[in-house]
Formats: sequence, C-alpha cells, structure tokens
Amino acid sequence: MRGAIVMAAGAGRRMGGRPKGLLRREGEPLVLRQVRLLREAGLERVALVLGHHAEAIEAALQAAGPLAGQVRRVRNPAPDAGPGGSLRCGLAALGAEIQEVMVLLADQPLLEVQDLQAMQAAWRERPAGVELVFPQHDGQPGHPIVFGAGLRALLLGSAAAGVREWRRAHPAQALAVPVAHARCTTDVDTPEDLVRLERAHGVRLEP
Repeated sequence: MRGAIVMAAGAGRRMGGRPKGLLRREGEPLVLRQVRLLREAGLERVALVLGHHAEAIEAALQAAGPLAGQVRRVRNPAPDAGPGGSLRCGLAALGAEIQEVMVLLADQPLLEVQDLQAMQAAWRERPAGVELVFPQHDGQPGHPIVFGAGLRALLLGSAAAGVREWRRAHPAQALAVPVAHARCTTDVDTPEDLVRLERAHGVRLEP
C-alpha cells in the first residue's frame, strides 16, 4: 500500500509569519493542491503534518469539502525541532501497513502530477540495494522523495536523524533521479521568492 506525507508544519518566518501552504495558485491553496496531486497520482493514503499554523490550515481543509475526508491530519508538537520530527509524525499517522512512502513539501508551487508519477516509476525501477529515490536538478536535490518500509523503520526509530542526514550517511543507497526542470526543486521561503517565481515561471501566488 502506498502513502504520502505533506510537510506543512513550519512557521513561515522568512515569509513574514504567514502559512506558506495557504498561498494560492489560481485560487487554490498550495497545501490543498499538493493533496489533490497526490490523490490524482494514485496515493491511497495521505498524511498532512501541521504545526505553527495548524488551525488556519485545518480551516482551509474543511472548506475544501470531500477532500478533507481523504487526509489524515497530525500535529507536530515541536515543529521547530527540525524536519525529522515532522516526518516521524507523518509516518506514524500513515499506519504500519504503508510499504511505499512519498514525501513532499506544502510550499512547492510548480509540482505537477507527472512529477509524482515519475518518482513512483523511479522507485519501482530502482536497482537492488536502493532505499531512497529523489529528484535532482542542476545538482540540487528536491522533492518528492520516495522510500520503502526499511528506511521507514529506521527513521521512526531515530529521535534525531531525518532523510537528509540518512542520505548523506548512506550515499550508495540513495538514488538521484535527474530531471530537466526546476519543478521539484522550487519552493518559496521569502517574498523575494514569490517575485522570482512569477518572473521565471509565470506563476503568481496570492495570499
């Protein structure tokens, strides 16, 4: 069974304290866009990890109607402790029966369903011994990443390490999938990022 985690626990301090996942692309909040893409890509179960702006994101999810019933929400009690904690919250919320996990960020405005499908295909076709696949553009790693039950168990059993730390410690078990576009490596952290996004890609995000 396949599952996915959307990471949406951050405070958005460099964006002026606003929830980045509630920035809207063509009227659709990014966090809801990510959930929709995951469902379109065939992910059976989606967990949304909340933190600083949990109430606001919950309200947006409830306003989405039927989509709300397709998402497991979990709140990270220590969202400033690093992404590893949020990831463990999401893994626990998915349930032990999930054998393939995809992780993406709430503030990736350029992702399309074909990007998710490409990473699923890369996971299915991975060489023996590979425990993690991730997209890479111009030498920069991005999301969504995909891993299986073995790495899931290791991450759940570690109180500190996240995927980035594991990947650096086990490079032979992590497969970089080259992509020719910046969709998987583009997120938004600052107001300046919003300006660059519109100039470079023609995508405008509204509050």
